[in-house]
Amino acid sequence: MAAVGCASSYQPRADARVGVVIRHGSIAYTKNGHETPVGPFGGDLEALVADAPAATPLARRARHELEAGVPMYVGGLGGVVVGLLVLSGPVGWIVIGVGAATGGTGLCLMGAGVTNGIDAVNVHNDALLPSVSRAALPTR
Repeated sequence: MAAVGCASSYQPRADARVGVVIRHGSIAYTKNGHETPVGPFGGDLEALVADAPAATPLARRARHELEAGVPMYVGGLGGVVVGLLVLSGPVGWIVIGVGAATGGTGLCLMGAGVTNGIDAVNVHNDALLPSVSRAALPTR
């Protein structure tokens, strides 16, 4: 029931832009009416933005950062838990410190990966703008 609360009913129109929707608690990209799950490593964003050459390196960087960051974060948290619950004395503090540093680095990489993924989507969508009349775009 909690997953039903984390969903949106909005469906972007089927066009060449990449959009993001939430379905039953999961994030998915949309393009041309098809949904692609994002998952913990950013999904197949590189293929979705391949028609915009400037967006492809950003999507690739996002995937690499998430592939490194997620395991580092999970492993670091595991190290902190082991250090707190199992080990005692100086060894425990060392394990906690290494775990916290590893988890923090993983968290930073995950943040960079999400940011580069957003940039890849925006660069891709902006590359499509010349085909859309700028007069039809909303102003702020």
